[in-house]
Amino acid sequence: MEQVGKYADLMYQFMMKTNMENVSEILGGEFRNVSGQIFALHDVGRHYIPFALLNKVGKLTPEELQTIKDHTVNARRAMKTIYRQPFSDEVMKRWEEISVYHHERFDGTGYPEGRAGTEIPLGARICAIADTYEGIVSWKPYKKKQTTRQEASGIIESEAGKQFQPELVEVFKHCVAFF
Repeated sequence: MEQVGKYADLMYQFMMKTNMENVSEILGGEFRNVSGQIFALHDVGRHYIPFALLNKVGKLTPEELQTIKDHTVNARRAMKTIYRQPFSDEVMKRWEEISVYHHERFDGTGYPEGRAGTEIPLGARICAIADTYEGIVSWKPYKKKQTTRQEASGIIESEAGKQFQPELVEVFKHCVAFF
């Protein structure tokens, strides 16, 4: 989660410097001070996935796959259990958007709601690229071969317009050397 936070924050900071997508206006001024933390906390809903399932090596059953997918909607549930709100209302809203919608796809075939294009909150669109990249390059017990960073970058680029917003893939290409 820390690496995803780092990657997404690098993309966000690049967008701030270039004033792309009105990122400061959309995500809010307070977000800038905690963006790395918020992106790193994108998988807060994973708390509800059994540890054995997270580390399962074999093929997932349809029920197990749904349990994993439910981590997005369970993010809301997890946030409601926090005794003392750690961020302002504005930042909490961004955290929720990122946590719930980071598995939506730009072409509308993602989950949990099948949102497409700019219906997906901007923070979630940024986080989706960072999360996917980290998922591709990180070690997993079920991977037969480790994917190189160069191969992972190619996969991300090939998903422009499908899984990811093309303009954000361009931001990724500018930032990936710093990952």
